[in-house]
Amino acid sequence: MGLDSIELVMTVEEKFGIQIPDAECEKIYTVQDFADAVYPKIITHPTEKCLSQIIFYKVREAIKSVNPSNDLITPDSKIKEVVGMDELRTKWGKIEKVIGLKLPELVTMDFNENLDTHLIIFGVKTIKRTQPVTKGNLGQLTNWIISLNTEQLIDIKKITSKYEVERIISGVINERIGIPINEIELKHSITKDLGVD
Repeated sequence: MGLDSIELVMTVEEKFGIQIPDAECEKIYTVQDFADAVYPKIITHPTEKCLSQIIFYKVREAIKSVNPSNDLITPDSKIKEVVGMDELRTKWGKIEKVIGLKLPELVTMDFNENLDTHLIIFGVKTIKRTQPVTKGNLGQLTNWIISLNTEQLIDIKKITSKYEVERIISGVINERIGIPINEIELKHSITKDLGVD
C-alpha cells in the first residue's frame, strides 16, 4: 500500500470509529472491497426508509420544476434527456437549490459533447478530460448526490445499510483524493482505476 492508500484507510477508520487490521487492508482492491471490510465492523440500525428512494423523489421533483414537460422520470432516465441541455448551468443550479443538496460539478464535456476525451497538446493525447455528468442516469445521480452529502443525509452512528457505507466511502474518496464523484464506481480498483498509490 502506498502513502495515499494508507491515508485513505486511516480516514475511513476515523470516520467510522473502527480499526481495519493490516491483513484485511492488504485484501482491499476495489471500492466494494473497502465497503465489505467496513460494514461488518459497525452496528447497523435497520429501518424501513430507503435513502436512495427519498433522494430520487426529491431529484425527480426538482427536475420537473426546471423542465415541466417531463412526465415519465425513472432511475434509468438519462440526465441530459430529462434535464435538457439548453441553459444547463442555470437548470443545474436551480435543481441544487430546490433539493438543498450539493450536486456533482458539471464539466466542459457536459456543455460540448464534441470535445475529444483527451486534451491534445502538440498532437499528443495527454490529459484525460473528466467524464461528463450528464451522460449518467438519475439512479447514478442519486448515488452521487448521497455520496457528496453524507454529512447531511447519513447519521454515522446509525448506519442502516451497506448501501450507506458504500456511499460514505465513495464520498471520502472524492473528498480525500479529489476524484470526481461520477468517476467512482464500486467495481473500480482503488490503485489501477482511481490512481490511488
